[in-house]
Amino acid sequence: MRQPSLREVLGTAAQEREEGLPKGLEVYDLFCGAGGFSCGAEFAGCRVAFACDACPLVLETHKENHPEATHLCTQLPAPLPLPTDGRPFHLHGSPPCQQFSTVNTSGGTREKHTNASNLVEWYLDLALCSGATSWSMEQVSTNGVVQLVEHMRQKHPTRIAYHIFDLDLLGVPQTRKRLIAGTPWLVARLVRTCSVTRRRAVNNVISTSYATHVRNSKGWDRQILRHIRKPGQSKYVYAQRPLVPESVRVRSVAQPGPTVTCNGDLRWTWWNKNGTVQMRRLSVQHCATLQTFPPSYKWPEKQHRASMEIGNAVPPLVAELLLRGARSDACALAYPVVSLDRSDGDDSDLAED
Repeated sequence: MRQPSLREVLGTAAQEREEGLPKGLEVYDLFCGAGGFSCGAEFAGCRVAFACDACPLVLETHKENHPEATHLCTQLPAPLPLPTDGRPFHLHGSPPCQQFSTVNTSGGTREKHTNASNLVEWYLDLALCSGATSWSMEQVSTNGVVQLVEHMRQKHPTRIAYHIFDLDLLGVPQTRKRLIAGTPWLVARLVRTCSVTRRRAVNNVISTSYATHVRNSKGWDRQILRHIRKPGQSKYVYAQRPLVPESVRVRSVAQPGPTVTCNGDLRWTWWNKNGTVQMRRLSVQHCATLQTFPPSYKWPEKQHRASMEIGNAVPPLVAELLLRGARSDACALAYPVVSLDRSDGDDSDLAED
C-alpha cells in the first residue's frame, strides 16, 4: 500500500496552518505510561491537565514527575473528563502496541490483536469527536497499524494525517521508527522538521572514553526450516550473530544507538587489545537519555521496572517538536550530555560474549 503524501491528505485547496498552539494549552494524555509525551508537552510550554493508564505502577511514575495533573487508573474505553466548555486542549493517545509486533494465530493471540486494533479505532473516533483543538497518536509502524489508520484517513481525509517517522531525523539519538497520526497541519509541520542535520549520535548525548559501540538485544537470527524439516523437528533454526565491530549486532557510539526496548538489554561494548570483547549493561539513566528524558526525571528503583517504562515511552523530544513546532535549538533545550565512566552500569555484565 502506498502511503499518501501530505498534499494528497490535505487536498490541493487546503492551506497548512503555520501558527503554533496557544501557550499553556491543556494536554490530555491517554495511555500515558511513564509520561514521555507529557514530559515533552511541558517542555513545549503546555500544561498536562489529565493523564490515565491501566497500569497503576506506570501511573505512579507519571504522578511522581507530573504531580499537578489529574490521574486516573482505568482500562480504556471508559468515560473521560474531557473539556466540554469550548476551551482549547490537545488530546494525545498511545494505545498499547505489543500485540501489533507479532501476529500469532495460536491461543488467544488473535483475539488480543483484534482487541488492540479495536482500541486504536476507538481512540481515533474519540479524537475526532472530542472537540479537541488538536490531537495526536503514536504507534508502531507495522502493516496492520498502517492499514488501520489509512482506512480511517479515507473516511476522514481532511481530519486525519499520518507519517512514519525515523525518529533520529528529529534528533532522537537512536534508530527508532514510529507512526504518528494527528491533526493534519501538526503532522505536516513535524514532517518538515525532519532533517539529517538533526541527527545525534550516542556520544553526542553520553560522553564515553572507553566504550566504542552499543550492542543491541538481538543476538540470534531465526530462520524457518521449510522443505528440509524432519518429522518432529522444530520449524525454526537459530544462529548466533557475530559480535564484531562491523556486524549489524553492534552500533558505533559515533552513530545513533540501537532502539531502546523494554527489556533494557542494550550494552556498552568495547574490544581489548588482545581481541577479547567486554560489555556492560546501560544504566537506567543512559537508556532514559537515549529516549531524550531529562536527567531530573524520576524512575522506579527496580531496574527491570524502570527499563520497561523507558522502552515503552514516547521520546519527549518528539512530543516537544510536535507541540512547539520546528526550532533550530530544540535538540539542545533540555537534554544535556550525560557522562559515562567505568563505575556506571552493572558489573555482572562485564564478560566476553
